[in-house]
Amino acid sequence: MSKAVTISSLVRQAAKSEVEFVSTVVSVFTEEPVDRIADFFDRLNIPRSVEGEALLEPIPEPDPVCLKVTTYEDEHAISSGMQKYMDRHIKKLKWHAQRPSIEGSRNVMLLMRQAMYVTELRLGRLYHLMQSKDELTAEEWAIARELMNRGYLAFRHFLAIFGGTWIDAATATLDRAELEELIDGFYTLVDGTVRRLEEHRERIENRRQELTVLPRGYDPVKPPIYFGGDLMARGPWKQFWNVVEDRAHHFREALA
Repeated sequence: MSKAVTISSLVRQAAKSEVEFVSTVVSVFTEEPVDRIADFFDRLNIPRSVEGEALLEPIPEPDPVCLKVTTYEDEHAISSGMQKYMDRHIKKLKWHAQRPSIEGSRNVMLLMRQAMYVTELRLGRLYHLMQSKDELTAEEWAIARELMNRGYLAFRHFLAIFGGTWIDAATATLDRAELEELIDGFYTLVDGTVRRLEEHRERIENRRQELTVLPRGYDPVKPPIYFGGDLMARGPWKQFWNVVEDRAHHFREALA
């Protein structure tokens, strides 16, 4: 019987390059149980900056195997690992915003690329989770709401720093020609992700309207659109989206 690959080995493999990052994520979702998937993301790092790797290439789309889901409880565990990944790496982005450099800018772009990739992975898995059954317990609907809010809010935090604090510090202190050569055009990737995240929200909201929640001891109800700070309600969503659009626009215009 072959010895199982350690999570540390998988994390090191994913850190070799963005290509290895994506292929390792696929293999983890293909071969690993829920607890090891969650542990993998909890310990995952962004790939190293590889000279010559095209940072302006489109963000890889999640492989279909990465969108296969099981139970709401399992998905909650996996999403918690992904959230720890996002929380840990936003600290690195803040560090770069305080110490802008041309050398560090490649890592900043990698941080943002992987944040966009993981965010789309999270929201794609949420949609497929909501497709997996038509009737939910109250606990399952609470998980769905939490997964959506966490996924979107984590992305907003990244974009607020990347498209605000960091780009302002970089344009104020770094050689403009060098900075433009490195990141000019990256805004198209950010704008593309923003558009897709709006499409994710529409798909999730449309699916919400088709679902039924079965609270214990009560009649079936439609999943409530708003309580406890959900982004599905019009007011919170508009406020959230205004920030996202503003930061994406600010980044787009920073080197105009």
